[in-house]
Amino acid sequence: MRTRNRLLSSSCLLGVLLATACEAPSSAPPAAAPPEHPPAEAPRTDTPAQTASPLTVSNCRMLTTAATSASGDDGAGGVAANTQDDDLVTRWSGPGKGAWLTLDLGSSQPLAGAAIAWHQGNLRQSHFILSTSEDGTTFTQAYAADSALTTAAQTYRFTATRKARYLRVTVNGNTLNDWASITEARVCGEDTTPTPSPSVPTTDSGPALPRQPYLQSVGTTSALVAFRTSASCSPLVRYGEGADISRTATATAAGWQHAVKLTGLLPGKTYSYVVEACGSVTGVRGFQTATGPETTRVHFTAMGDFGTGGSLQAQVLNLLGQTGRAGELLLTLGDNAYSSGTDAEFQSNMFKPMAALLRRVPLFPSPGNHEYVTNSGQPYVDNFYLPANNPSRSERYYSFDWGSVHFVSLDSNCPFGYSLPDCSLSLEKTWLAQDLAATTRPWKVVFFHHPLWSSGEHGSSTSMRREFGPLLEQYGVDLVLTGHDHNYERSKAMKGDAVAASGTRGIPYLVVGSGGATLRPFPGAQPSWTAYRDNTHVGYLDVVVDGGTLVTKFIDSGGTVRDTLTLTKTLPAAAPTAPRVSAQSTDTAPQGPTYDPTRQPAFLGQKPAAPADTLESVSDAPEPAHSLAHEQQ
Repeated sequence: MRTRNRLLSSSCLLGVLLATACEAPSSAPPAAAPPEHPPAEAPRTDTPAQTASPLTVSNCRMLTTAATSASGDDGAGGVAANTQDDDLVTRWSGPGKGAWLTLDLGSSQPLAGAAIAWHQGNLRQSHFILSTSEDGTTFTQAYAADSALTTAAQTYRFTATRKARYLRVTVNGNTLNDWASITEARVCGEDTTPTPSPSVPTTDSGPALPRQPYLQSVGTTSALVAFRTSASCSPLVRYGEGADISRTATATAAGWQHAVKLTGLLPGKTYSYVVEACGSVTGVRGFQTATGPETTRVHFTAMGDFGTGGSLQAQVLNLLGQTGRAGELLLTLGDNAYSSGTDAEFQSNMFKPMAALLRRVPLFPSPGNHEYVTNSGQPYVDNFYLPANNPSRSERYYSFDWGSVHFVSLDSNCPFGYSLPDCSLSLEKTWLAQDLAATTRPWKVVFFHHPLWSSGEHGSSTSMRREFGPLLEQYGVDLVLTGHDHNYERSKAMKGDAVAASGTRGIPYLVVGSGGATLRPFPGAQPSWTAYRDNTHVGYLDVVVDGGTLVTKFIDSGGTVRDTLTLTKTLPAAAPTAPRVSAQSTDTAPQGPTYDPTRQPAFLGQKPAAPADTLESVSDAPEPAHSLAHEQQ
């Protein structure tokens, strides 16, 4: 698979928070770095010259720094005081992981965060921690994340105001080397006057966007708003908490396909946003950020085999579109775009019919076998912006947290019969074991396409059961959601190759392949391990986790609850924890394919795909010869 460039890579454009041109190096090269630190701070000949320009930020009331200090510098003039000179050419540079810069305000004050412009921030992400202190000796962590790929100043807001005299920025290297390098840094004080909000548009205006905004990688402190434009431009998103849209996030590269990152968000809050792109202005939309581990109630929905663009899909979407139905997030269980997972089918059979839902409900998908018909699922990868938190930084499988639930999306295609450098059986299994072992969330939900237990047309995937079943059991997974068979089916609590013995813990496996594809008959009688099955109603799964109780409901397109499952467990006593930024909220999302901003991409001229509204149009192409072993029950 080709190496993917970041859509949001920086260019010489106005940033979200800092008006500046592209960066240039300091006037003199640094001294030779120790062998363990690559000399990457030397002047670059491929970066355009930058003229001096003062620091300007938004969403930050900048406080005056009385003094600066640092763990060290490059020995060539890159000293700590350069971060306060309002000169975007100079910088502080310190070698070694753990290098730090401390800003002394001279007196204790309420602190709301910090604004930092990173040297060569368009080329590398710095891994950093913000800490505060009253005495300059004992520091308490307030924020931790990776910088975004931009030279613009970025404002990092604490989840709560802290009173302190000192703020320290500790840099644990960056994506290229072990150096710390900051152009300008300021402490943000507590807001004293509200920023007037611009007028909020209620309807779309200007040229229609060829793809309406959809929410991706929504975490506790950040979110991506993705969309397509009919012209090449650098759009912006206005956003804010509640009804406010006074904050601005700007795409840092011109183009046709965009994923603009909203930062400085707070967990479990409702935000409004408006997209302004190439003369188009959307009406205001809204969404909720992920809740933190202290929140014990989570409401989400799931469905598979839905991407048809047809009448059955419309029935399910009409119900999900009603207020309160879709919950806080939506999981998809594969076969997102029939019949072959092409870009045109994603547009016509998924994004267009689901536009009203996806603009307000964060989507976390998994790939199905129909996506793999086209270029081993590459259009799937190109159309989504998902957490890349596995060792291969692959979006094909990933995990994230929402409230008290740890979610894992697996790819049940690539381990069997596909040779992909970013997804293999051994890589995925190793990562899954490490991921499940590391989570501290009390509930674990795993979702993917091919079912471990099914009495539908395809039957059970014994390959998936053999390779992944033991890991799911070993690490205490509570619920497994799949698709593939076009029906709904819930197993009893299973362990190994049978129903779990009385008094032992098992896992219920749910097939929710009823999201919109034409339903199929069951080939045989209901097996003894099946608790409930239904192949006459399309619908979706509604799940509510509330403390130590998890309740699932299969709801058909008419709103009738057809099946219910209740799981209970005793939760450990909550231990007080220091505020922290979840892994999801760091910059772990690949930013999609890059399109030449001077040449119209092929997707703007493609013909709409036909709806897949018949048994023939949703039939399965042959999977790889050595892919998935199935058995009928």
